[in-house]
Amino acid sequence: MEMTEVLHANIFFIIASVGVVLFIIITSLILYHVLKVVRAVRRIVERVERGSEVLAEDIEDIRHNLNPTRLIGFIMSIIPGIKR
Repeated sequence: MEMTEVLHANIFFIIASVGVVLFIIITSLILYHVLKVVRAVRRIVERVERGSEVLAEDIEDIRHNLNPTRLIGFIMSIIPGIKR
């Protein structure tokens, strides 16, 4: 009777060991793919940040170039019949 208990224990430990190894392999694969996705997202975010910096500079240039007096003068020069 003692031999069957040892045999059951050995079978349990073999099954548990295989389960742990499979769990570690699957977890490693999942983490590998998650890291690939995180790297891709990081590259996308960096690209968006660079684009937003360029856009902010362009908007600041537009604001600087469109002061109200120049804008009013431009509009008045377009409309026929209005003299300054």
